[in-house]
Amino acid sequence: HHRGEEATDRDGAGRPEDEEGREELDLKEAPSGIFAFPKGIKTGNFLHDLFEHLDFVDKNDVSVQKLVAEKLAEYGFELKWEETILEMVTRVLSVPLDPGRTDLRFSSIRKEERLNELEFTFPLKRTAPGALSGLFSRHRRHGPIERIPEQIGALTFTPVRGFMKGFMDLVFRFGDQYYLVDWKSNFLGCRIEDYDQRALESVMNAEYYVPQYLIYTVALDRYLSLRVPDYKYENHFGGVFYLFVRGIDMERGPEFGIYHAKPSSEWVHEACSTLVPSGESS
Repeated sequence: HHRGEEATDRDGAGRPEDEEGREELDLKEAPSGIFAFPKGIKTGNFLHDLFEHLDFVDKNDVSVQKLVAEKLAEYGFELKWEETILEMVTRVLSVPLDPGRTDLRFSSIRKEERLNELEFTFPLKRTAPGALSGLFSRHRRHGPIERIPEQIGALTFTPVRGFMKGFMDLVFRFGDQYYLVDWKSNFLGCRIEDYDQRALESVMNAEYYVPQYLIYTVALDRYLSLRVPDYKYENHFGGVFYLFVRGIDMERGPEFGIYHAKPSSEWVHEACSTLVPSGESS
């Protein structure tokens, strides 16, 4: 889809069903709280902008409230949503991101440890659907990649070469590891249970988010290889987090609303050799 020059990724751009790229759900109950917050591209832009300018470690409730109010007004949302958005922000910043690391939370990430809307450009070999499908087919055993060959096989595009260009919502460092984050405002239902791992895996596949984060991973791997001394993917790349912010709850933990994956080093190394000309970097 045509996204416009210098466009960043936003939920649902160019989709015909509804503004978020998902058909309307048959709701059994009226949505409330963050589930009732309007859907659509404007919401995705609002939330991306909010998290981009939010100081994750700021304990000053007044400054956070002021930022939320400013962004609501900027995007044309009523001030009545202020409390709802503040509660959502608190949940997102406080929840552990990884079941195995309870200390890994956004509230521990300082501004100097993060890059927002990181733009990337890397040289691209002559690429066609068949080459991409083959790349993914050889790594079917690696979890989320299993369904991708059929998805890629359904795509048609003229073989291309030149540069792969895009934007990553957030890259942050925690300890010696680097992580990718993508903020998602998708509406999957009116309950936290509607954002469990099965539901997230379904939407990650349906909306092509898996091949998306694989491209991001190749870009970040190239970026870090130029900037981190003695860089090794296995040691320095912590993984990818897709945050479906409507479905995050501190009490339920990272099993709801948070999709976490780390592509295998074998796939990343082969992808780099398949897509990026030898001797070239980001």
